[in-house]
Amino acid sequence: MPERGGSVLTLASTLGQLQVTICTERIVRVRLLADDSDAGPSYVATPPDGWPGAGYDVRAGNATVLSTGALVVRIELDPLNLVFEDGSGTVALRAPQDEGVTRETVRRQPGGAERRRTTARFTWTDEQHFYGLGEGGHGFERTDTARQLWNSHFVHGPGADIGVPLLLSTRGYGLFFDNSADAQLVVGRSDGDTQIVYRSEHGPLDWYFLYGGDMRGVLAEVANLLGRAPMPPRWSLGFLQSTRHFEGSAELRGLPRQLRERRIPCDAIVLLSSYGDALGWNRGVGHLEFQPTLIPEPTALLEELGEQGFHLVTHEYPVLHEHSPLFAEARELGYLLDEGYERVVPATHPNTNFYEGQRYIDFSKAEARAWWWARHHDLTKLGVAGWWLDGGEGPSSAATLSGGDGLVLHNIYDRLRHQGFAEGEARDRPELRPYMLCRSGAAGMQRYGAGCWSGDINNSFATLEAQVPLGLNTGLSGIPYWGTDIGGFFHPQPESGELYARWFQFGAFCAGFRAHGFVWREHLPWAHGPEVESICRRYVELRYRLLPYTYTLAWQAHTMGLPPMRPLVLQYTGDPAVWELGSEYLWGDDLLVAPVTRQGATAWPVYLPRGVWYDFWTQQRHEGPAGLTVDAPLDRLPLFARGGAILPLAPPAQFDGERPWDEITLLIYPEGQSRYELYEDDGRTNAYQRGGYAITPIECRADSGQVVVRVGEATGDHAVIPANRTYILQLRSEPPSRVSIEGVGALPERGDRAQPGPCYWHDGDHFTYVRTGARSAVVVVDL
Repeated sequence: MPERGGSVLTLASTLGQLQVTICTERIVRVRLLADDSDAGPSYVATPPDGWPGAGYDVRAGNATVLSTGALVVRIELDPLNLVFEDGSGTVALRAPQDEGVTRETVRRQPGGAERRRTTARFTWTDEQHFYGLGEGGHGFERTDTARQLWNSHFVHGPGADIGVPLLLSTRGYGLFFDNSADAQLVVGRSDGDTQIVYRSEHGPLDWYFLYGGDMRGVLAEVANLLGRAPMPPRWSLGFLQSTRHFEGSAELRGLPRQLRERRIPCDAIVLLSSYGDALGWNRGVGHLEFQPTLIPEPTALLEELGEQGFHLVTHEYPVLHEHSPLFAEARELGYLLDEGYERVVPATHPNTNFYEGQRYIDFSKAEARAWWWARHHDLTKLGVAGWWLDGGEGPSSAATLSGGDGLVLHNIYDRLRHQGFAEGEARDRPELRPYMLCRSGAAGMQRYGAGCWSGDINNSFATLEAQVPLGLNTGLSGIPYWGTDIGGFFHPQPESGELYARWFQFGAFCAGFRAHGFVWREHLPWAHGPEVESICRRYVELRYRLLPYTYTLAWQAHTMGLPPMRPLVLQYTGDPAVWELGSEYLWGDDLLVAPVTRQGATAWPVYLPRGVWYDFWTQQRHEGPAGLTVDAPLDRLPLFARGGAILPLAPPAQFDGERPWDEITLLIYPEGQSRYELYEDDGRTNAYQRGGYAITPIECRADSGQVVVRVGEATGDHAVIPANRTYILQLRSEPPSRVSIEGVGALPERGDRAQPGPCYWHDGDHFTYVRTGARSAVVVVDL
């Protein structure tokens, strides 16, 4: 008979004790307790005793049936077999089935310690498609994929690989394995039935079934399980310009001036570490002091950048150099591993080698994490705004850390570093939001404010093409903030203005919008001549105008677990045409982005799902589902707005905060009934966690002959909205016969748009503009 203790049900199975925990009505944890191996750190945000639990019924018989109302679990014990059903009784997953769990004792090497390798098999029968598993691997859909869950970085190849043991199904559920050890997950093995096979080299079988009803709902449950991404600092959603090494301080100080003079909006300068003889921000890899030749007066540099509207982000690796003044203290305290970077002695000078025998910091030790963050105190005092945390894939499987061995801690190593930075920021700058740009990471990294980029990749169109599905699956793994080195990092082939322009267009619709490259001066927006510079300016200006929309997507990531970059399958799950479509995506729900990723292309195929879609550039109307080919000259990224979209646009600006959002343009594509909620806060502090934010509801109703737009009263903290806020409606429509505002009456049509006060005009092409002159209004447009 099962033993029931609160939200935990314990049963004796053929493989030992089985523990089923009802974490919530939609999240169930399953553990086999017979494994006596060490578990290692958990990925899960909530401690085992911290779940609220949920009411559930248990019926015993040939099978034990457990029901929460949202899902049903049927448990057979001999052989062990768990069947998960939704509330209607439809089977979603059988896990594990037909003695589908096996264990074997193995040795990693002759004479080495024994390990317990665990294999579990799960089956499904109906039409399902799978996504997630972190950043890395091949293709978009994960069916028929073998995924090695071992964080790696492949230079001159696919770049960073972040293994996240999370699988999402189109049937509206997720499967998460809470084990940080070296593992493999195979989706779609055919062995009499169709299987998901999970094999861990060490640790217990401890997994979660998450039921969301649909894929968007599953991501909400993922956020409940692995933690919610906090709101990022709003400036981090602007454009960031990365650098490498400088010829001298004049070049460094000249870069932000050039950005402003050339009218390229930008919010941050990112500085790399010094490598060998080359001049970066610090004395070298594994140092935290400023390079005295390049930056003789750090305070003056930070003040100068701040006056120009720039933030500063510094770069580091998770290592200490033996010549660092911190090295002896860290070694004495036991905060360094024996393992580290190899020592390479350069044969010639000057050199840019950074392998000088630096040793890893043991981030598995809480004291070491706190100590390392404390050594950043001078940088935070100066006003360094964010941290470029490079490397971090972790020590080898043979390494010994205070928290265990590398086999178990390698994958979670960098997430422990993220935790140390987040906890340090919370202590030292409690009102400011952390910003971390990371090459590696793990499940749950988002809850520390950490985002990732795809690592050091090549400057080729084939590499660009591979980025799109990488970013989509990263977002479907619970990590919403992702980007790439615009233009690619390594340059095995000559730098190309065409590639840079196409990559820049794609980057403008990634959460992390940052240009970087080994030849970094070739990755500046003006490096490839006036035509490419003009293209880059066009897209970075669009990015800044869309910032109210993008910032609302950040709120959706925080509250609903939705990434800004969304595969079509997330919104149109029932459409077979999108199950394998990883070459285009939605930015939010209302903009469809189809990056051009082939050299020489001047036309591009696009698939439009059901509904009405408008070409963002030509305003041509299309009805989906349909495939079409659109013109794609070098200056045009195929971009479509959904019929019914309401897109809030900020005033033009060179950086976030240059001017208040006192005038918001609402770009509206009327189609039936639609609604949008605009999120706002102060963009910098954690006041939003205490209710310091406002949400403005906006509705549009379109029928034959009339469009009605209602800008409602904001709820929440009105102090975050400029007191003199006005709205301009930009409606795609024919010239109207009459425009009125409730309580005001008919509006005058004005050709001179500079005159103040409510009015309207038509551009003679596609759009009607209405200036409301108020923070809330009901506008009626008669056509």
